[in-house]
Amino acid sequence: MLQDLIGVRLTLLAGPGIPRPLPAPLMARLVSAEVAISDREVSGFELVFDAIRAAALAGLYPIMAEPALRPGARVVMTATLGILPAVLMDGIIETAEFRPPQSGSSARLHLRGKDLSFAMDREERETSHPAQGPGEIAMMILLRYAQYGIIPMVIPPLTADRPSPTERVPMQRGTDFAYLTELAAAHDRIFTVIPGPVPMTSTAYWGPPPRVGVPQRAITTDMGPDSNVSGLSFENAAGDAAEVSGRVQDSASGQAIPVRSTVALRPPLATMPSIASRATVRMNLFRTEGAPSAVQAMGEAHAQYAATTDTVRVTGELDTARYGGVLAPRGLVGLRGAGLDHDGLYYVQSNVHKISRGAWTQSFTLNREGTGTTVPVVLP
Repeated sequence: MLQDLIGVRLTLLAGPGIPRPLPAPLMARLVSAEVAISDREVSGFELVFDAIRAAALAGLYPIMAEPALRPGARVVMTATLGILPAVLMDGIIETAEFRPPQSGSSARLHLRGKDLSFAMDREERETSHPAQGPGEIAMMILLRYAQYGIIPMVIPPLTADRPSPTERVPMQRGTDFAYLTELAAAHDRIFTVIPGPVPMTSTAYWGPPPRVGVPQRAITTDMGPDSNVSGLSFENAAGDAAEVSGRVQDSASGQAIPVRSTVALRPPLATMPSIASRATVRMNLFRTEGAPSAVQAMGEAHAQYAATTDTVRVTGELDTARYGGVLAPRGLVGLRGAGLDHDGLYYVQSNVHKISRGAWTQSFTLNREGTGTTVPVVLP
């Protein structure tokens, strides 16, 4: 186990079918682990093992015969910091790359895989969903994956309609993952698979970006011994913010109805949102795949608008030992020490864990809709 970093332990379950703890000799060959977690993209991982030749037969590498380290095997990765365990990844090995020894370096086995959305992206379907709204469709699809320990969490949009089968039948042409992602993007939702909270379980979240709740422990800069971040950078692409307007023919009345984006219902994280700046805001034409009603068109226009509003992007790297925890995407975090424009609360979009003996870093990406803090103080 990688536990040379005081108080940190990485454990692995792996294998075809039901994964089991890797034997201690195999864990001793683990060189490093990297886990990339995102709120919208597929999360992935890479495990690197030393490959040692067999003593009896020089051309044989026993690790290559290990069923738990072959493509198709399931991997559950849990990191424990102090007494608090966190499931970093529950996924499937997709590729195995063997690198023979060169220039004095040892042979290495690199295993790469994706989270359990991999299982949802293997079979293309042509399926109809009569008389169902997007939330109901998402729930019905996700129930197919209960055998993986996946628990659906679906928050349907308020503006979506449930079409009559005589007017329109929603059609799926593609994999379950592709269709769920497409539905989410059309209704200002995200679709993501969140590992945990305990090994062998995951939550399939289909809903709005979760910008509520208790913020995680603060990211701190320029505060002497309390600082826990390096390489902090702020980028404000204010010119990307855009309102959306256009017209759509309502299927019920047959009339052309004006469509315009509305103010986002998300809790504000900034006092000076870029969308409010008349000097930089864009005006985009409403584009639709054929919204059947004015209500549906308004929902699509709002989703197109919301996709442009998070213009402030923050990147940096945490030393996990100094930070004292795991920064989880799909939630809020406080940031302090960067000045009034950039302090405050942010949404955690992604995080990349790099774990090796004696080191564990987290490279993160945060975002929000503008500058200026909405909270008087950020607690540690």
